[in-house]
Amino acid sequence: MKFSVVIPAFNEEKYLGKCLQSVLKQEVDFEYEIIVVDNNSTDKTNEVAKSFGVKVIKEMRPGVGWARHTGTNEAVGEYVLQLDADTILPSDYLRNVLNNFQKHKNLSCLSGQMFFYDAPWWKDILRFIFHRLILWLVILFSFGRMGAMGNNMCFKKSVYDKTTGFNPNLKFGEDMDLSKKLSKFGKVKLDMHLKCFVSVRRFKIDKKLFKYAINSLIMAFTGVPRENVLEKVD
Repeated sequence: MKFSVVIPAFNEEKYLGKCLQSVLKQEVDFEYEIIVVDNNSTDKTNEVAKSFGVKVIKEMRPGVGWARHTGTNEAVGEYVLQLDADTILPSDYLRNVLNNFQKHKNLSCLSGQMFFYDAPWWKDILRFIFHRLILWLVILFSFGRMGAMGNNMCFKKSVYDKTTGFNPNLKFGEDMDLSKKLSKFGKVKLDMHLKCFVSVRRFKIDKKLFKYAINSLIMAFTGVPRENVLEKVD
């Protein structure tokens, strides 16, 4: 198995179908598996995933960190690609990812540039600023150890197994935290020519987005997330 595509999903019945369609339409000549991690959804996420014939795992512990952690542990592919449930991939995405890893032997983690498929023009401008300023500041301040994003993040499974994996206790930033761990074993790369498309729904101009940006910069400087721990659930 060349790739395992892991998709955490919590109440994603509206978006998951298009995501899975794009993954299933990859123009490749190698085998890959798709794992949807149903993170205790209360809508029809589970039914949507099963209708596509992909592997579905239930993870009752809340949090995307838990979902990514569980899904990656179940993965059998040489490479693990992490997506969000609203990510849509071009048909040549997996082929381009594999070419990157084959060309750069010291590569441990790869991520591409995201574009919105449902955003007003002014949020497209903010997306450009995010990629060209905030994300590059994170890469700069972390000395290249961070920058990979969970909406399209690929790494070698053999390298992942040498780390402690995704931190399930984080509310967000689990992707940056893992990127830092993977950087000990090879280069972390943000390829601006590698594209994926996501919904703008998560990118609201509010305190949560501001906190995410500040937390990203703090993690880049210190390597430790700030005010970002999940509450315990009985």
